[in-house]
Amino acid sequence: MIRRRDGLLFGLCLALQGCIFAGLALAARSACAPSTVVMALAACFLPYGGALIFSRSVPNRRSLDSLAISLALLFGAALVFAPPLLSDDLYRYLWEGRLWLAGVNPYRIAPDDPSIASLRDALWTHINNKPLGSIYPPLSQVLFVVAQWLGGAVWTLKLLALLTHVLCVALLSRISSSRRAPLALALNPLLLGEAALNGHFDILCGLALLISAWALGRHRYLQAGAAAAAAVGLKVVGLIALPLFARRPRALLATGLAAALLLLPLIWFRALADPVSGPGQFAARWRGNESAFAGLDWLGRQFLDASSADLAARLVVALLYLALCSVVVWRRVPPIPAIRWLLWALLLLSPQVHPWYLAWLMPIELAAGGWAGLVWSAAALCAYVPLDRWVAEGVWDMPPWLQILEYAIVALSLILDPRRPTLRNRVQDTGIRR
Repeated sequence: MIRRRDGLLFGLCLALQGCIFAGLALAARSACAPSTVVMALAACFLPYGGALIFSRSVPNRRSLDSLAISLALLFGAALVFAPPLLSDDLYRYLWEGRLWLAGVNPYRIAPDDPSIASLRDALWTHINNKPLGSIYPPLSQVLFVVAQWLGGAVWTLKLLALLTHVLCVALLSRISSSRRAPLALALNPLLLGEAALNGHFDILCGLALLISAWALGRHRYLQAGAAAAAAVGLKVVGLIALPLFARRPRALLATGLAAALLLLPLIWFRALADPVSGPGQFAARWRGNESAFAGLDWLGRQFLDASSADLAARLVVALLYLALCSVVVWRRVPPIPAIRWLLWALLLLSPQVHPWYLAWLMPIELAAGGWAGLVWSAAALCAYVPLDRWVAEGVWDMPPWLQILEYAIVALSLILDPRRPTLRNRVQDTGIRR
């Protein structure tokens, strides 16, 4: 009787989440305000949480994994043909893919360069930060080229992002011993929205980091190094995997060399100090939705001017993060807890935390059985609140109280999570198959 009741509630939650996604897609196609999309995504977390609880009604894990993949495709398909109201990044993705196919290097040539004026069209008008060159490493560029080669439409890229999301769900189901992890990843409203609606591929980086840590735990150093290098080739954040190789000099040397080669294009064609350098500008001045960094910056402004305080805060968080990496190596923290802890620390110290950055964290967070990351994926929607004014007036104004609320919720969830990130140097039940 209890299982039958749970099954009915499970089906009801899934149906309700599917209806909200369908309504979201219709509203987006009707040119609704971005805040409408944000509220719909926030509403999805209620049936999503219920579905995770009542998924216990599915007795067979294989059936639950198959259901997770099928529903991710179904729910995501509703968003693929809706306009990306929450982010314009995918227009740059498609533009850079087009440049490669036209024989133009997007690291060297910025979108507003007069030499490529003949390539400008409606796609070009949507690109943000046109004076800056590309900030995306080579493996991300490969994805952009594939999307452009497959047709170059917005929906083409979004469909490719959705398929990578589903691929990550399938691979997580093979790595994780957590029964609910694949379903939680597959139906997470933020992750589905970032892939199928906004066209972000960040979850691939998160999966590569998880595979690297999992392989290290099994002493598969070639596989671990390849996964870590792939993470770097997708996003610079993949560099956080390198400390895990510190006690294996040969593996560290090989992985570090591969990572350096993959990052070389970012600085080879444009020096970081060049005003057109995307990576240089991003590292020097980009910030938003930060937590600890905001506190350090505020403290610095009590003694320094705004520019000096910002620079000082960046130096402090960089030194602090290096110190934290040293602690991980010194205490011999096992790979899975180590990479999870380093990801949490990075996001909490970073001067820029876009909602889609949580895709780096979610695969390993869910595989380890933690739920604080799930809470953050809901709270991160606060970062989209200023979008309406940005669209109407071109002004980005994040209310400080909202930023404080987001990170207060995140801090509380970390404190209450019994499987929160740890620096213990003994092997724990990480939720990863051995």
